[in-house]
Amino acid sequence: MLVLLLATGLSGCATQRTHYSAMTAENSAGEERRVLLKWKTARYPAWHWRQDSATPVTVTTQCSRREWKLRDPGMEGTCSEDAIAACGDPRLDAANGGSPVDAGQVCMQLTDAGGSTRVRELGNRVELSVSCSPRQTGVDMGDEVVNVDYPRASSVPYIFRVRTVPTGSLTQRPPELDDRVCDEE
Repeated sequence: MLVLLLATGLSGCATQRTHYSAMTAENSAGEERRVLLKWKTARYPAWHWRQDSATPVTVTTQCSRREWKLRDPGMEGTCSEDAIAACGDPRLDAANGGSPVDAGQVCMQLTDAGGSTRVRELGNRVELSVSCSPRQTGVDMGDEVVNVDYPRASSVPYIFRVRTVPTGSLTQRPPELDDRVCDEE
């Protein structure tokens, strides 16, 4: 009983935060779209037995159903041994020359001004590098064509200013990507 009480009491010791940023950028089709980055962290006191943790960084683009998950080298499903990154899919993504990406090829990479390689260490200004393009911006799903576009590949990283808020806050939360502009086109 005492163990259960201690476990229950200590589980609430983490400081849980949601980190996010949104900006407007061109997608590979040349259309201006909002791009949203978001992730969560849990930080524990020094006396706690758990280690600080973070979720992968999710990158979503307005009007697109494709979500990218950028993971650091310590996360399950990672594709880079030394960076926060996401790998392309040879069926969906192309390298700069237009040929399909190789399996395991990094298409998106994220860091900050300090060169962080762990999601939980990212600062309030992050740089997203995109080095691939979608082979097609739309995928036929039978009765509809689904947009899978994402930010245009660029030799210059996209700069995002990150906001940090308490996870679960009713008044402070990441923005929703408004898809009304998608219906207008």
